[in-house]
Amino acid sequence: MVAVTYGGAAAPAVAEAKTKGFFARVLDAIVETQTKRAQRELSLHRHLLPPDFKFERTRSDEPEPFGGW
Repeated sequence: MVAVTYGGAAAPAVAEAKTKGFFARVLDAIVETQTKRAQRELSLHRHLLPPDFKFERTRSDEPEPFGGW
């Protein structure tokens, strides 16, 4: 069967899903959990770090010190 439209009639656009998928939500939860875990470890051992150490995350084009992902 063939659908023919005349004039300005157009097919309705498919709406994109506004919620994240299951695996995206799982990955976000894992990242959040690991970030909290890392912050907890840093707070436990903060006294071992030099006084001028900054806890800032920076993005740069330089390669990661341990290879990254």
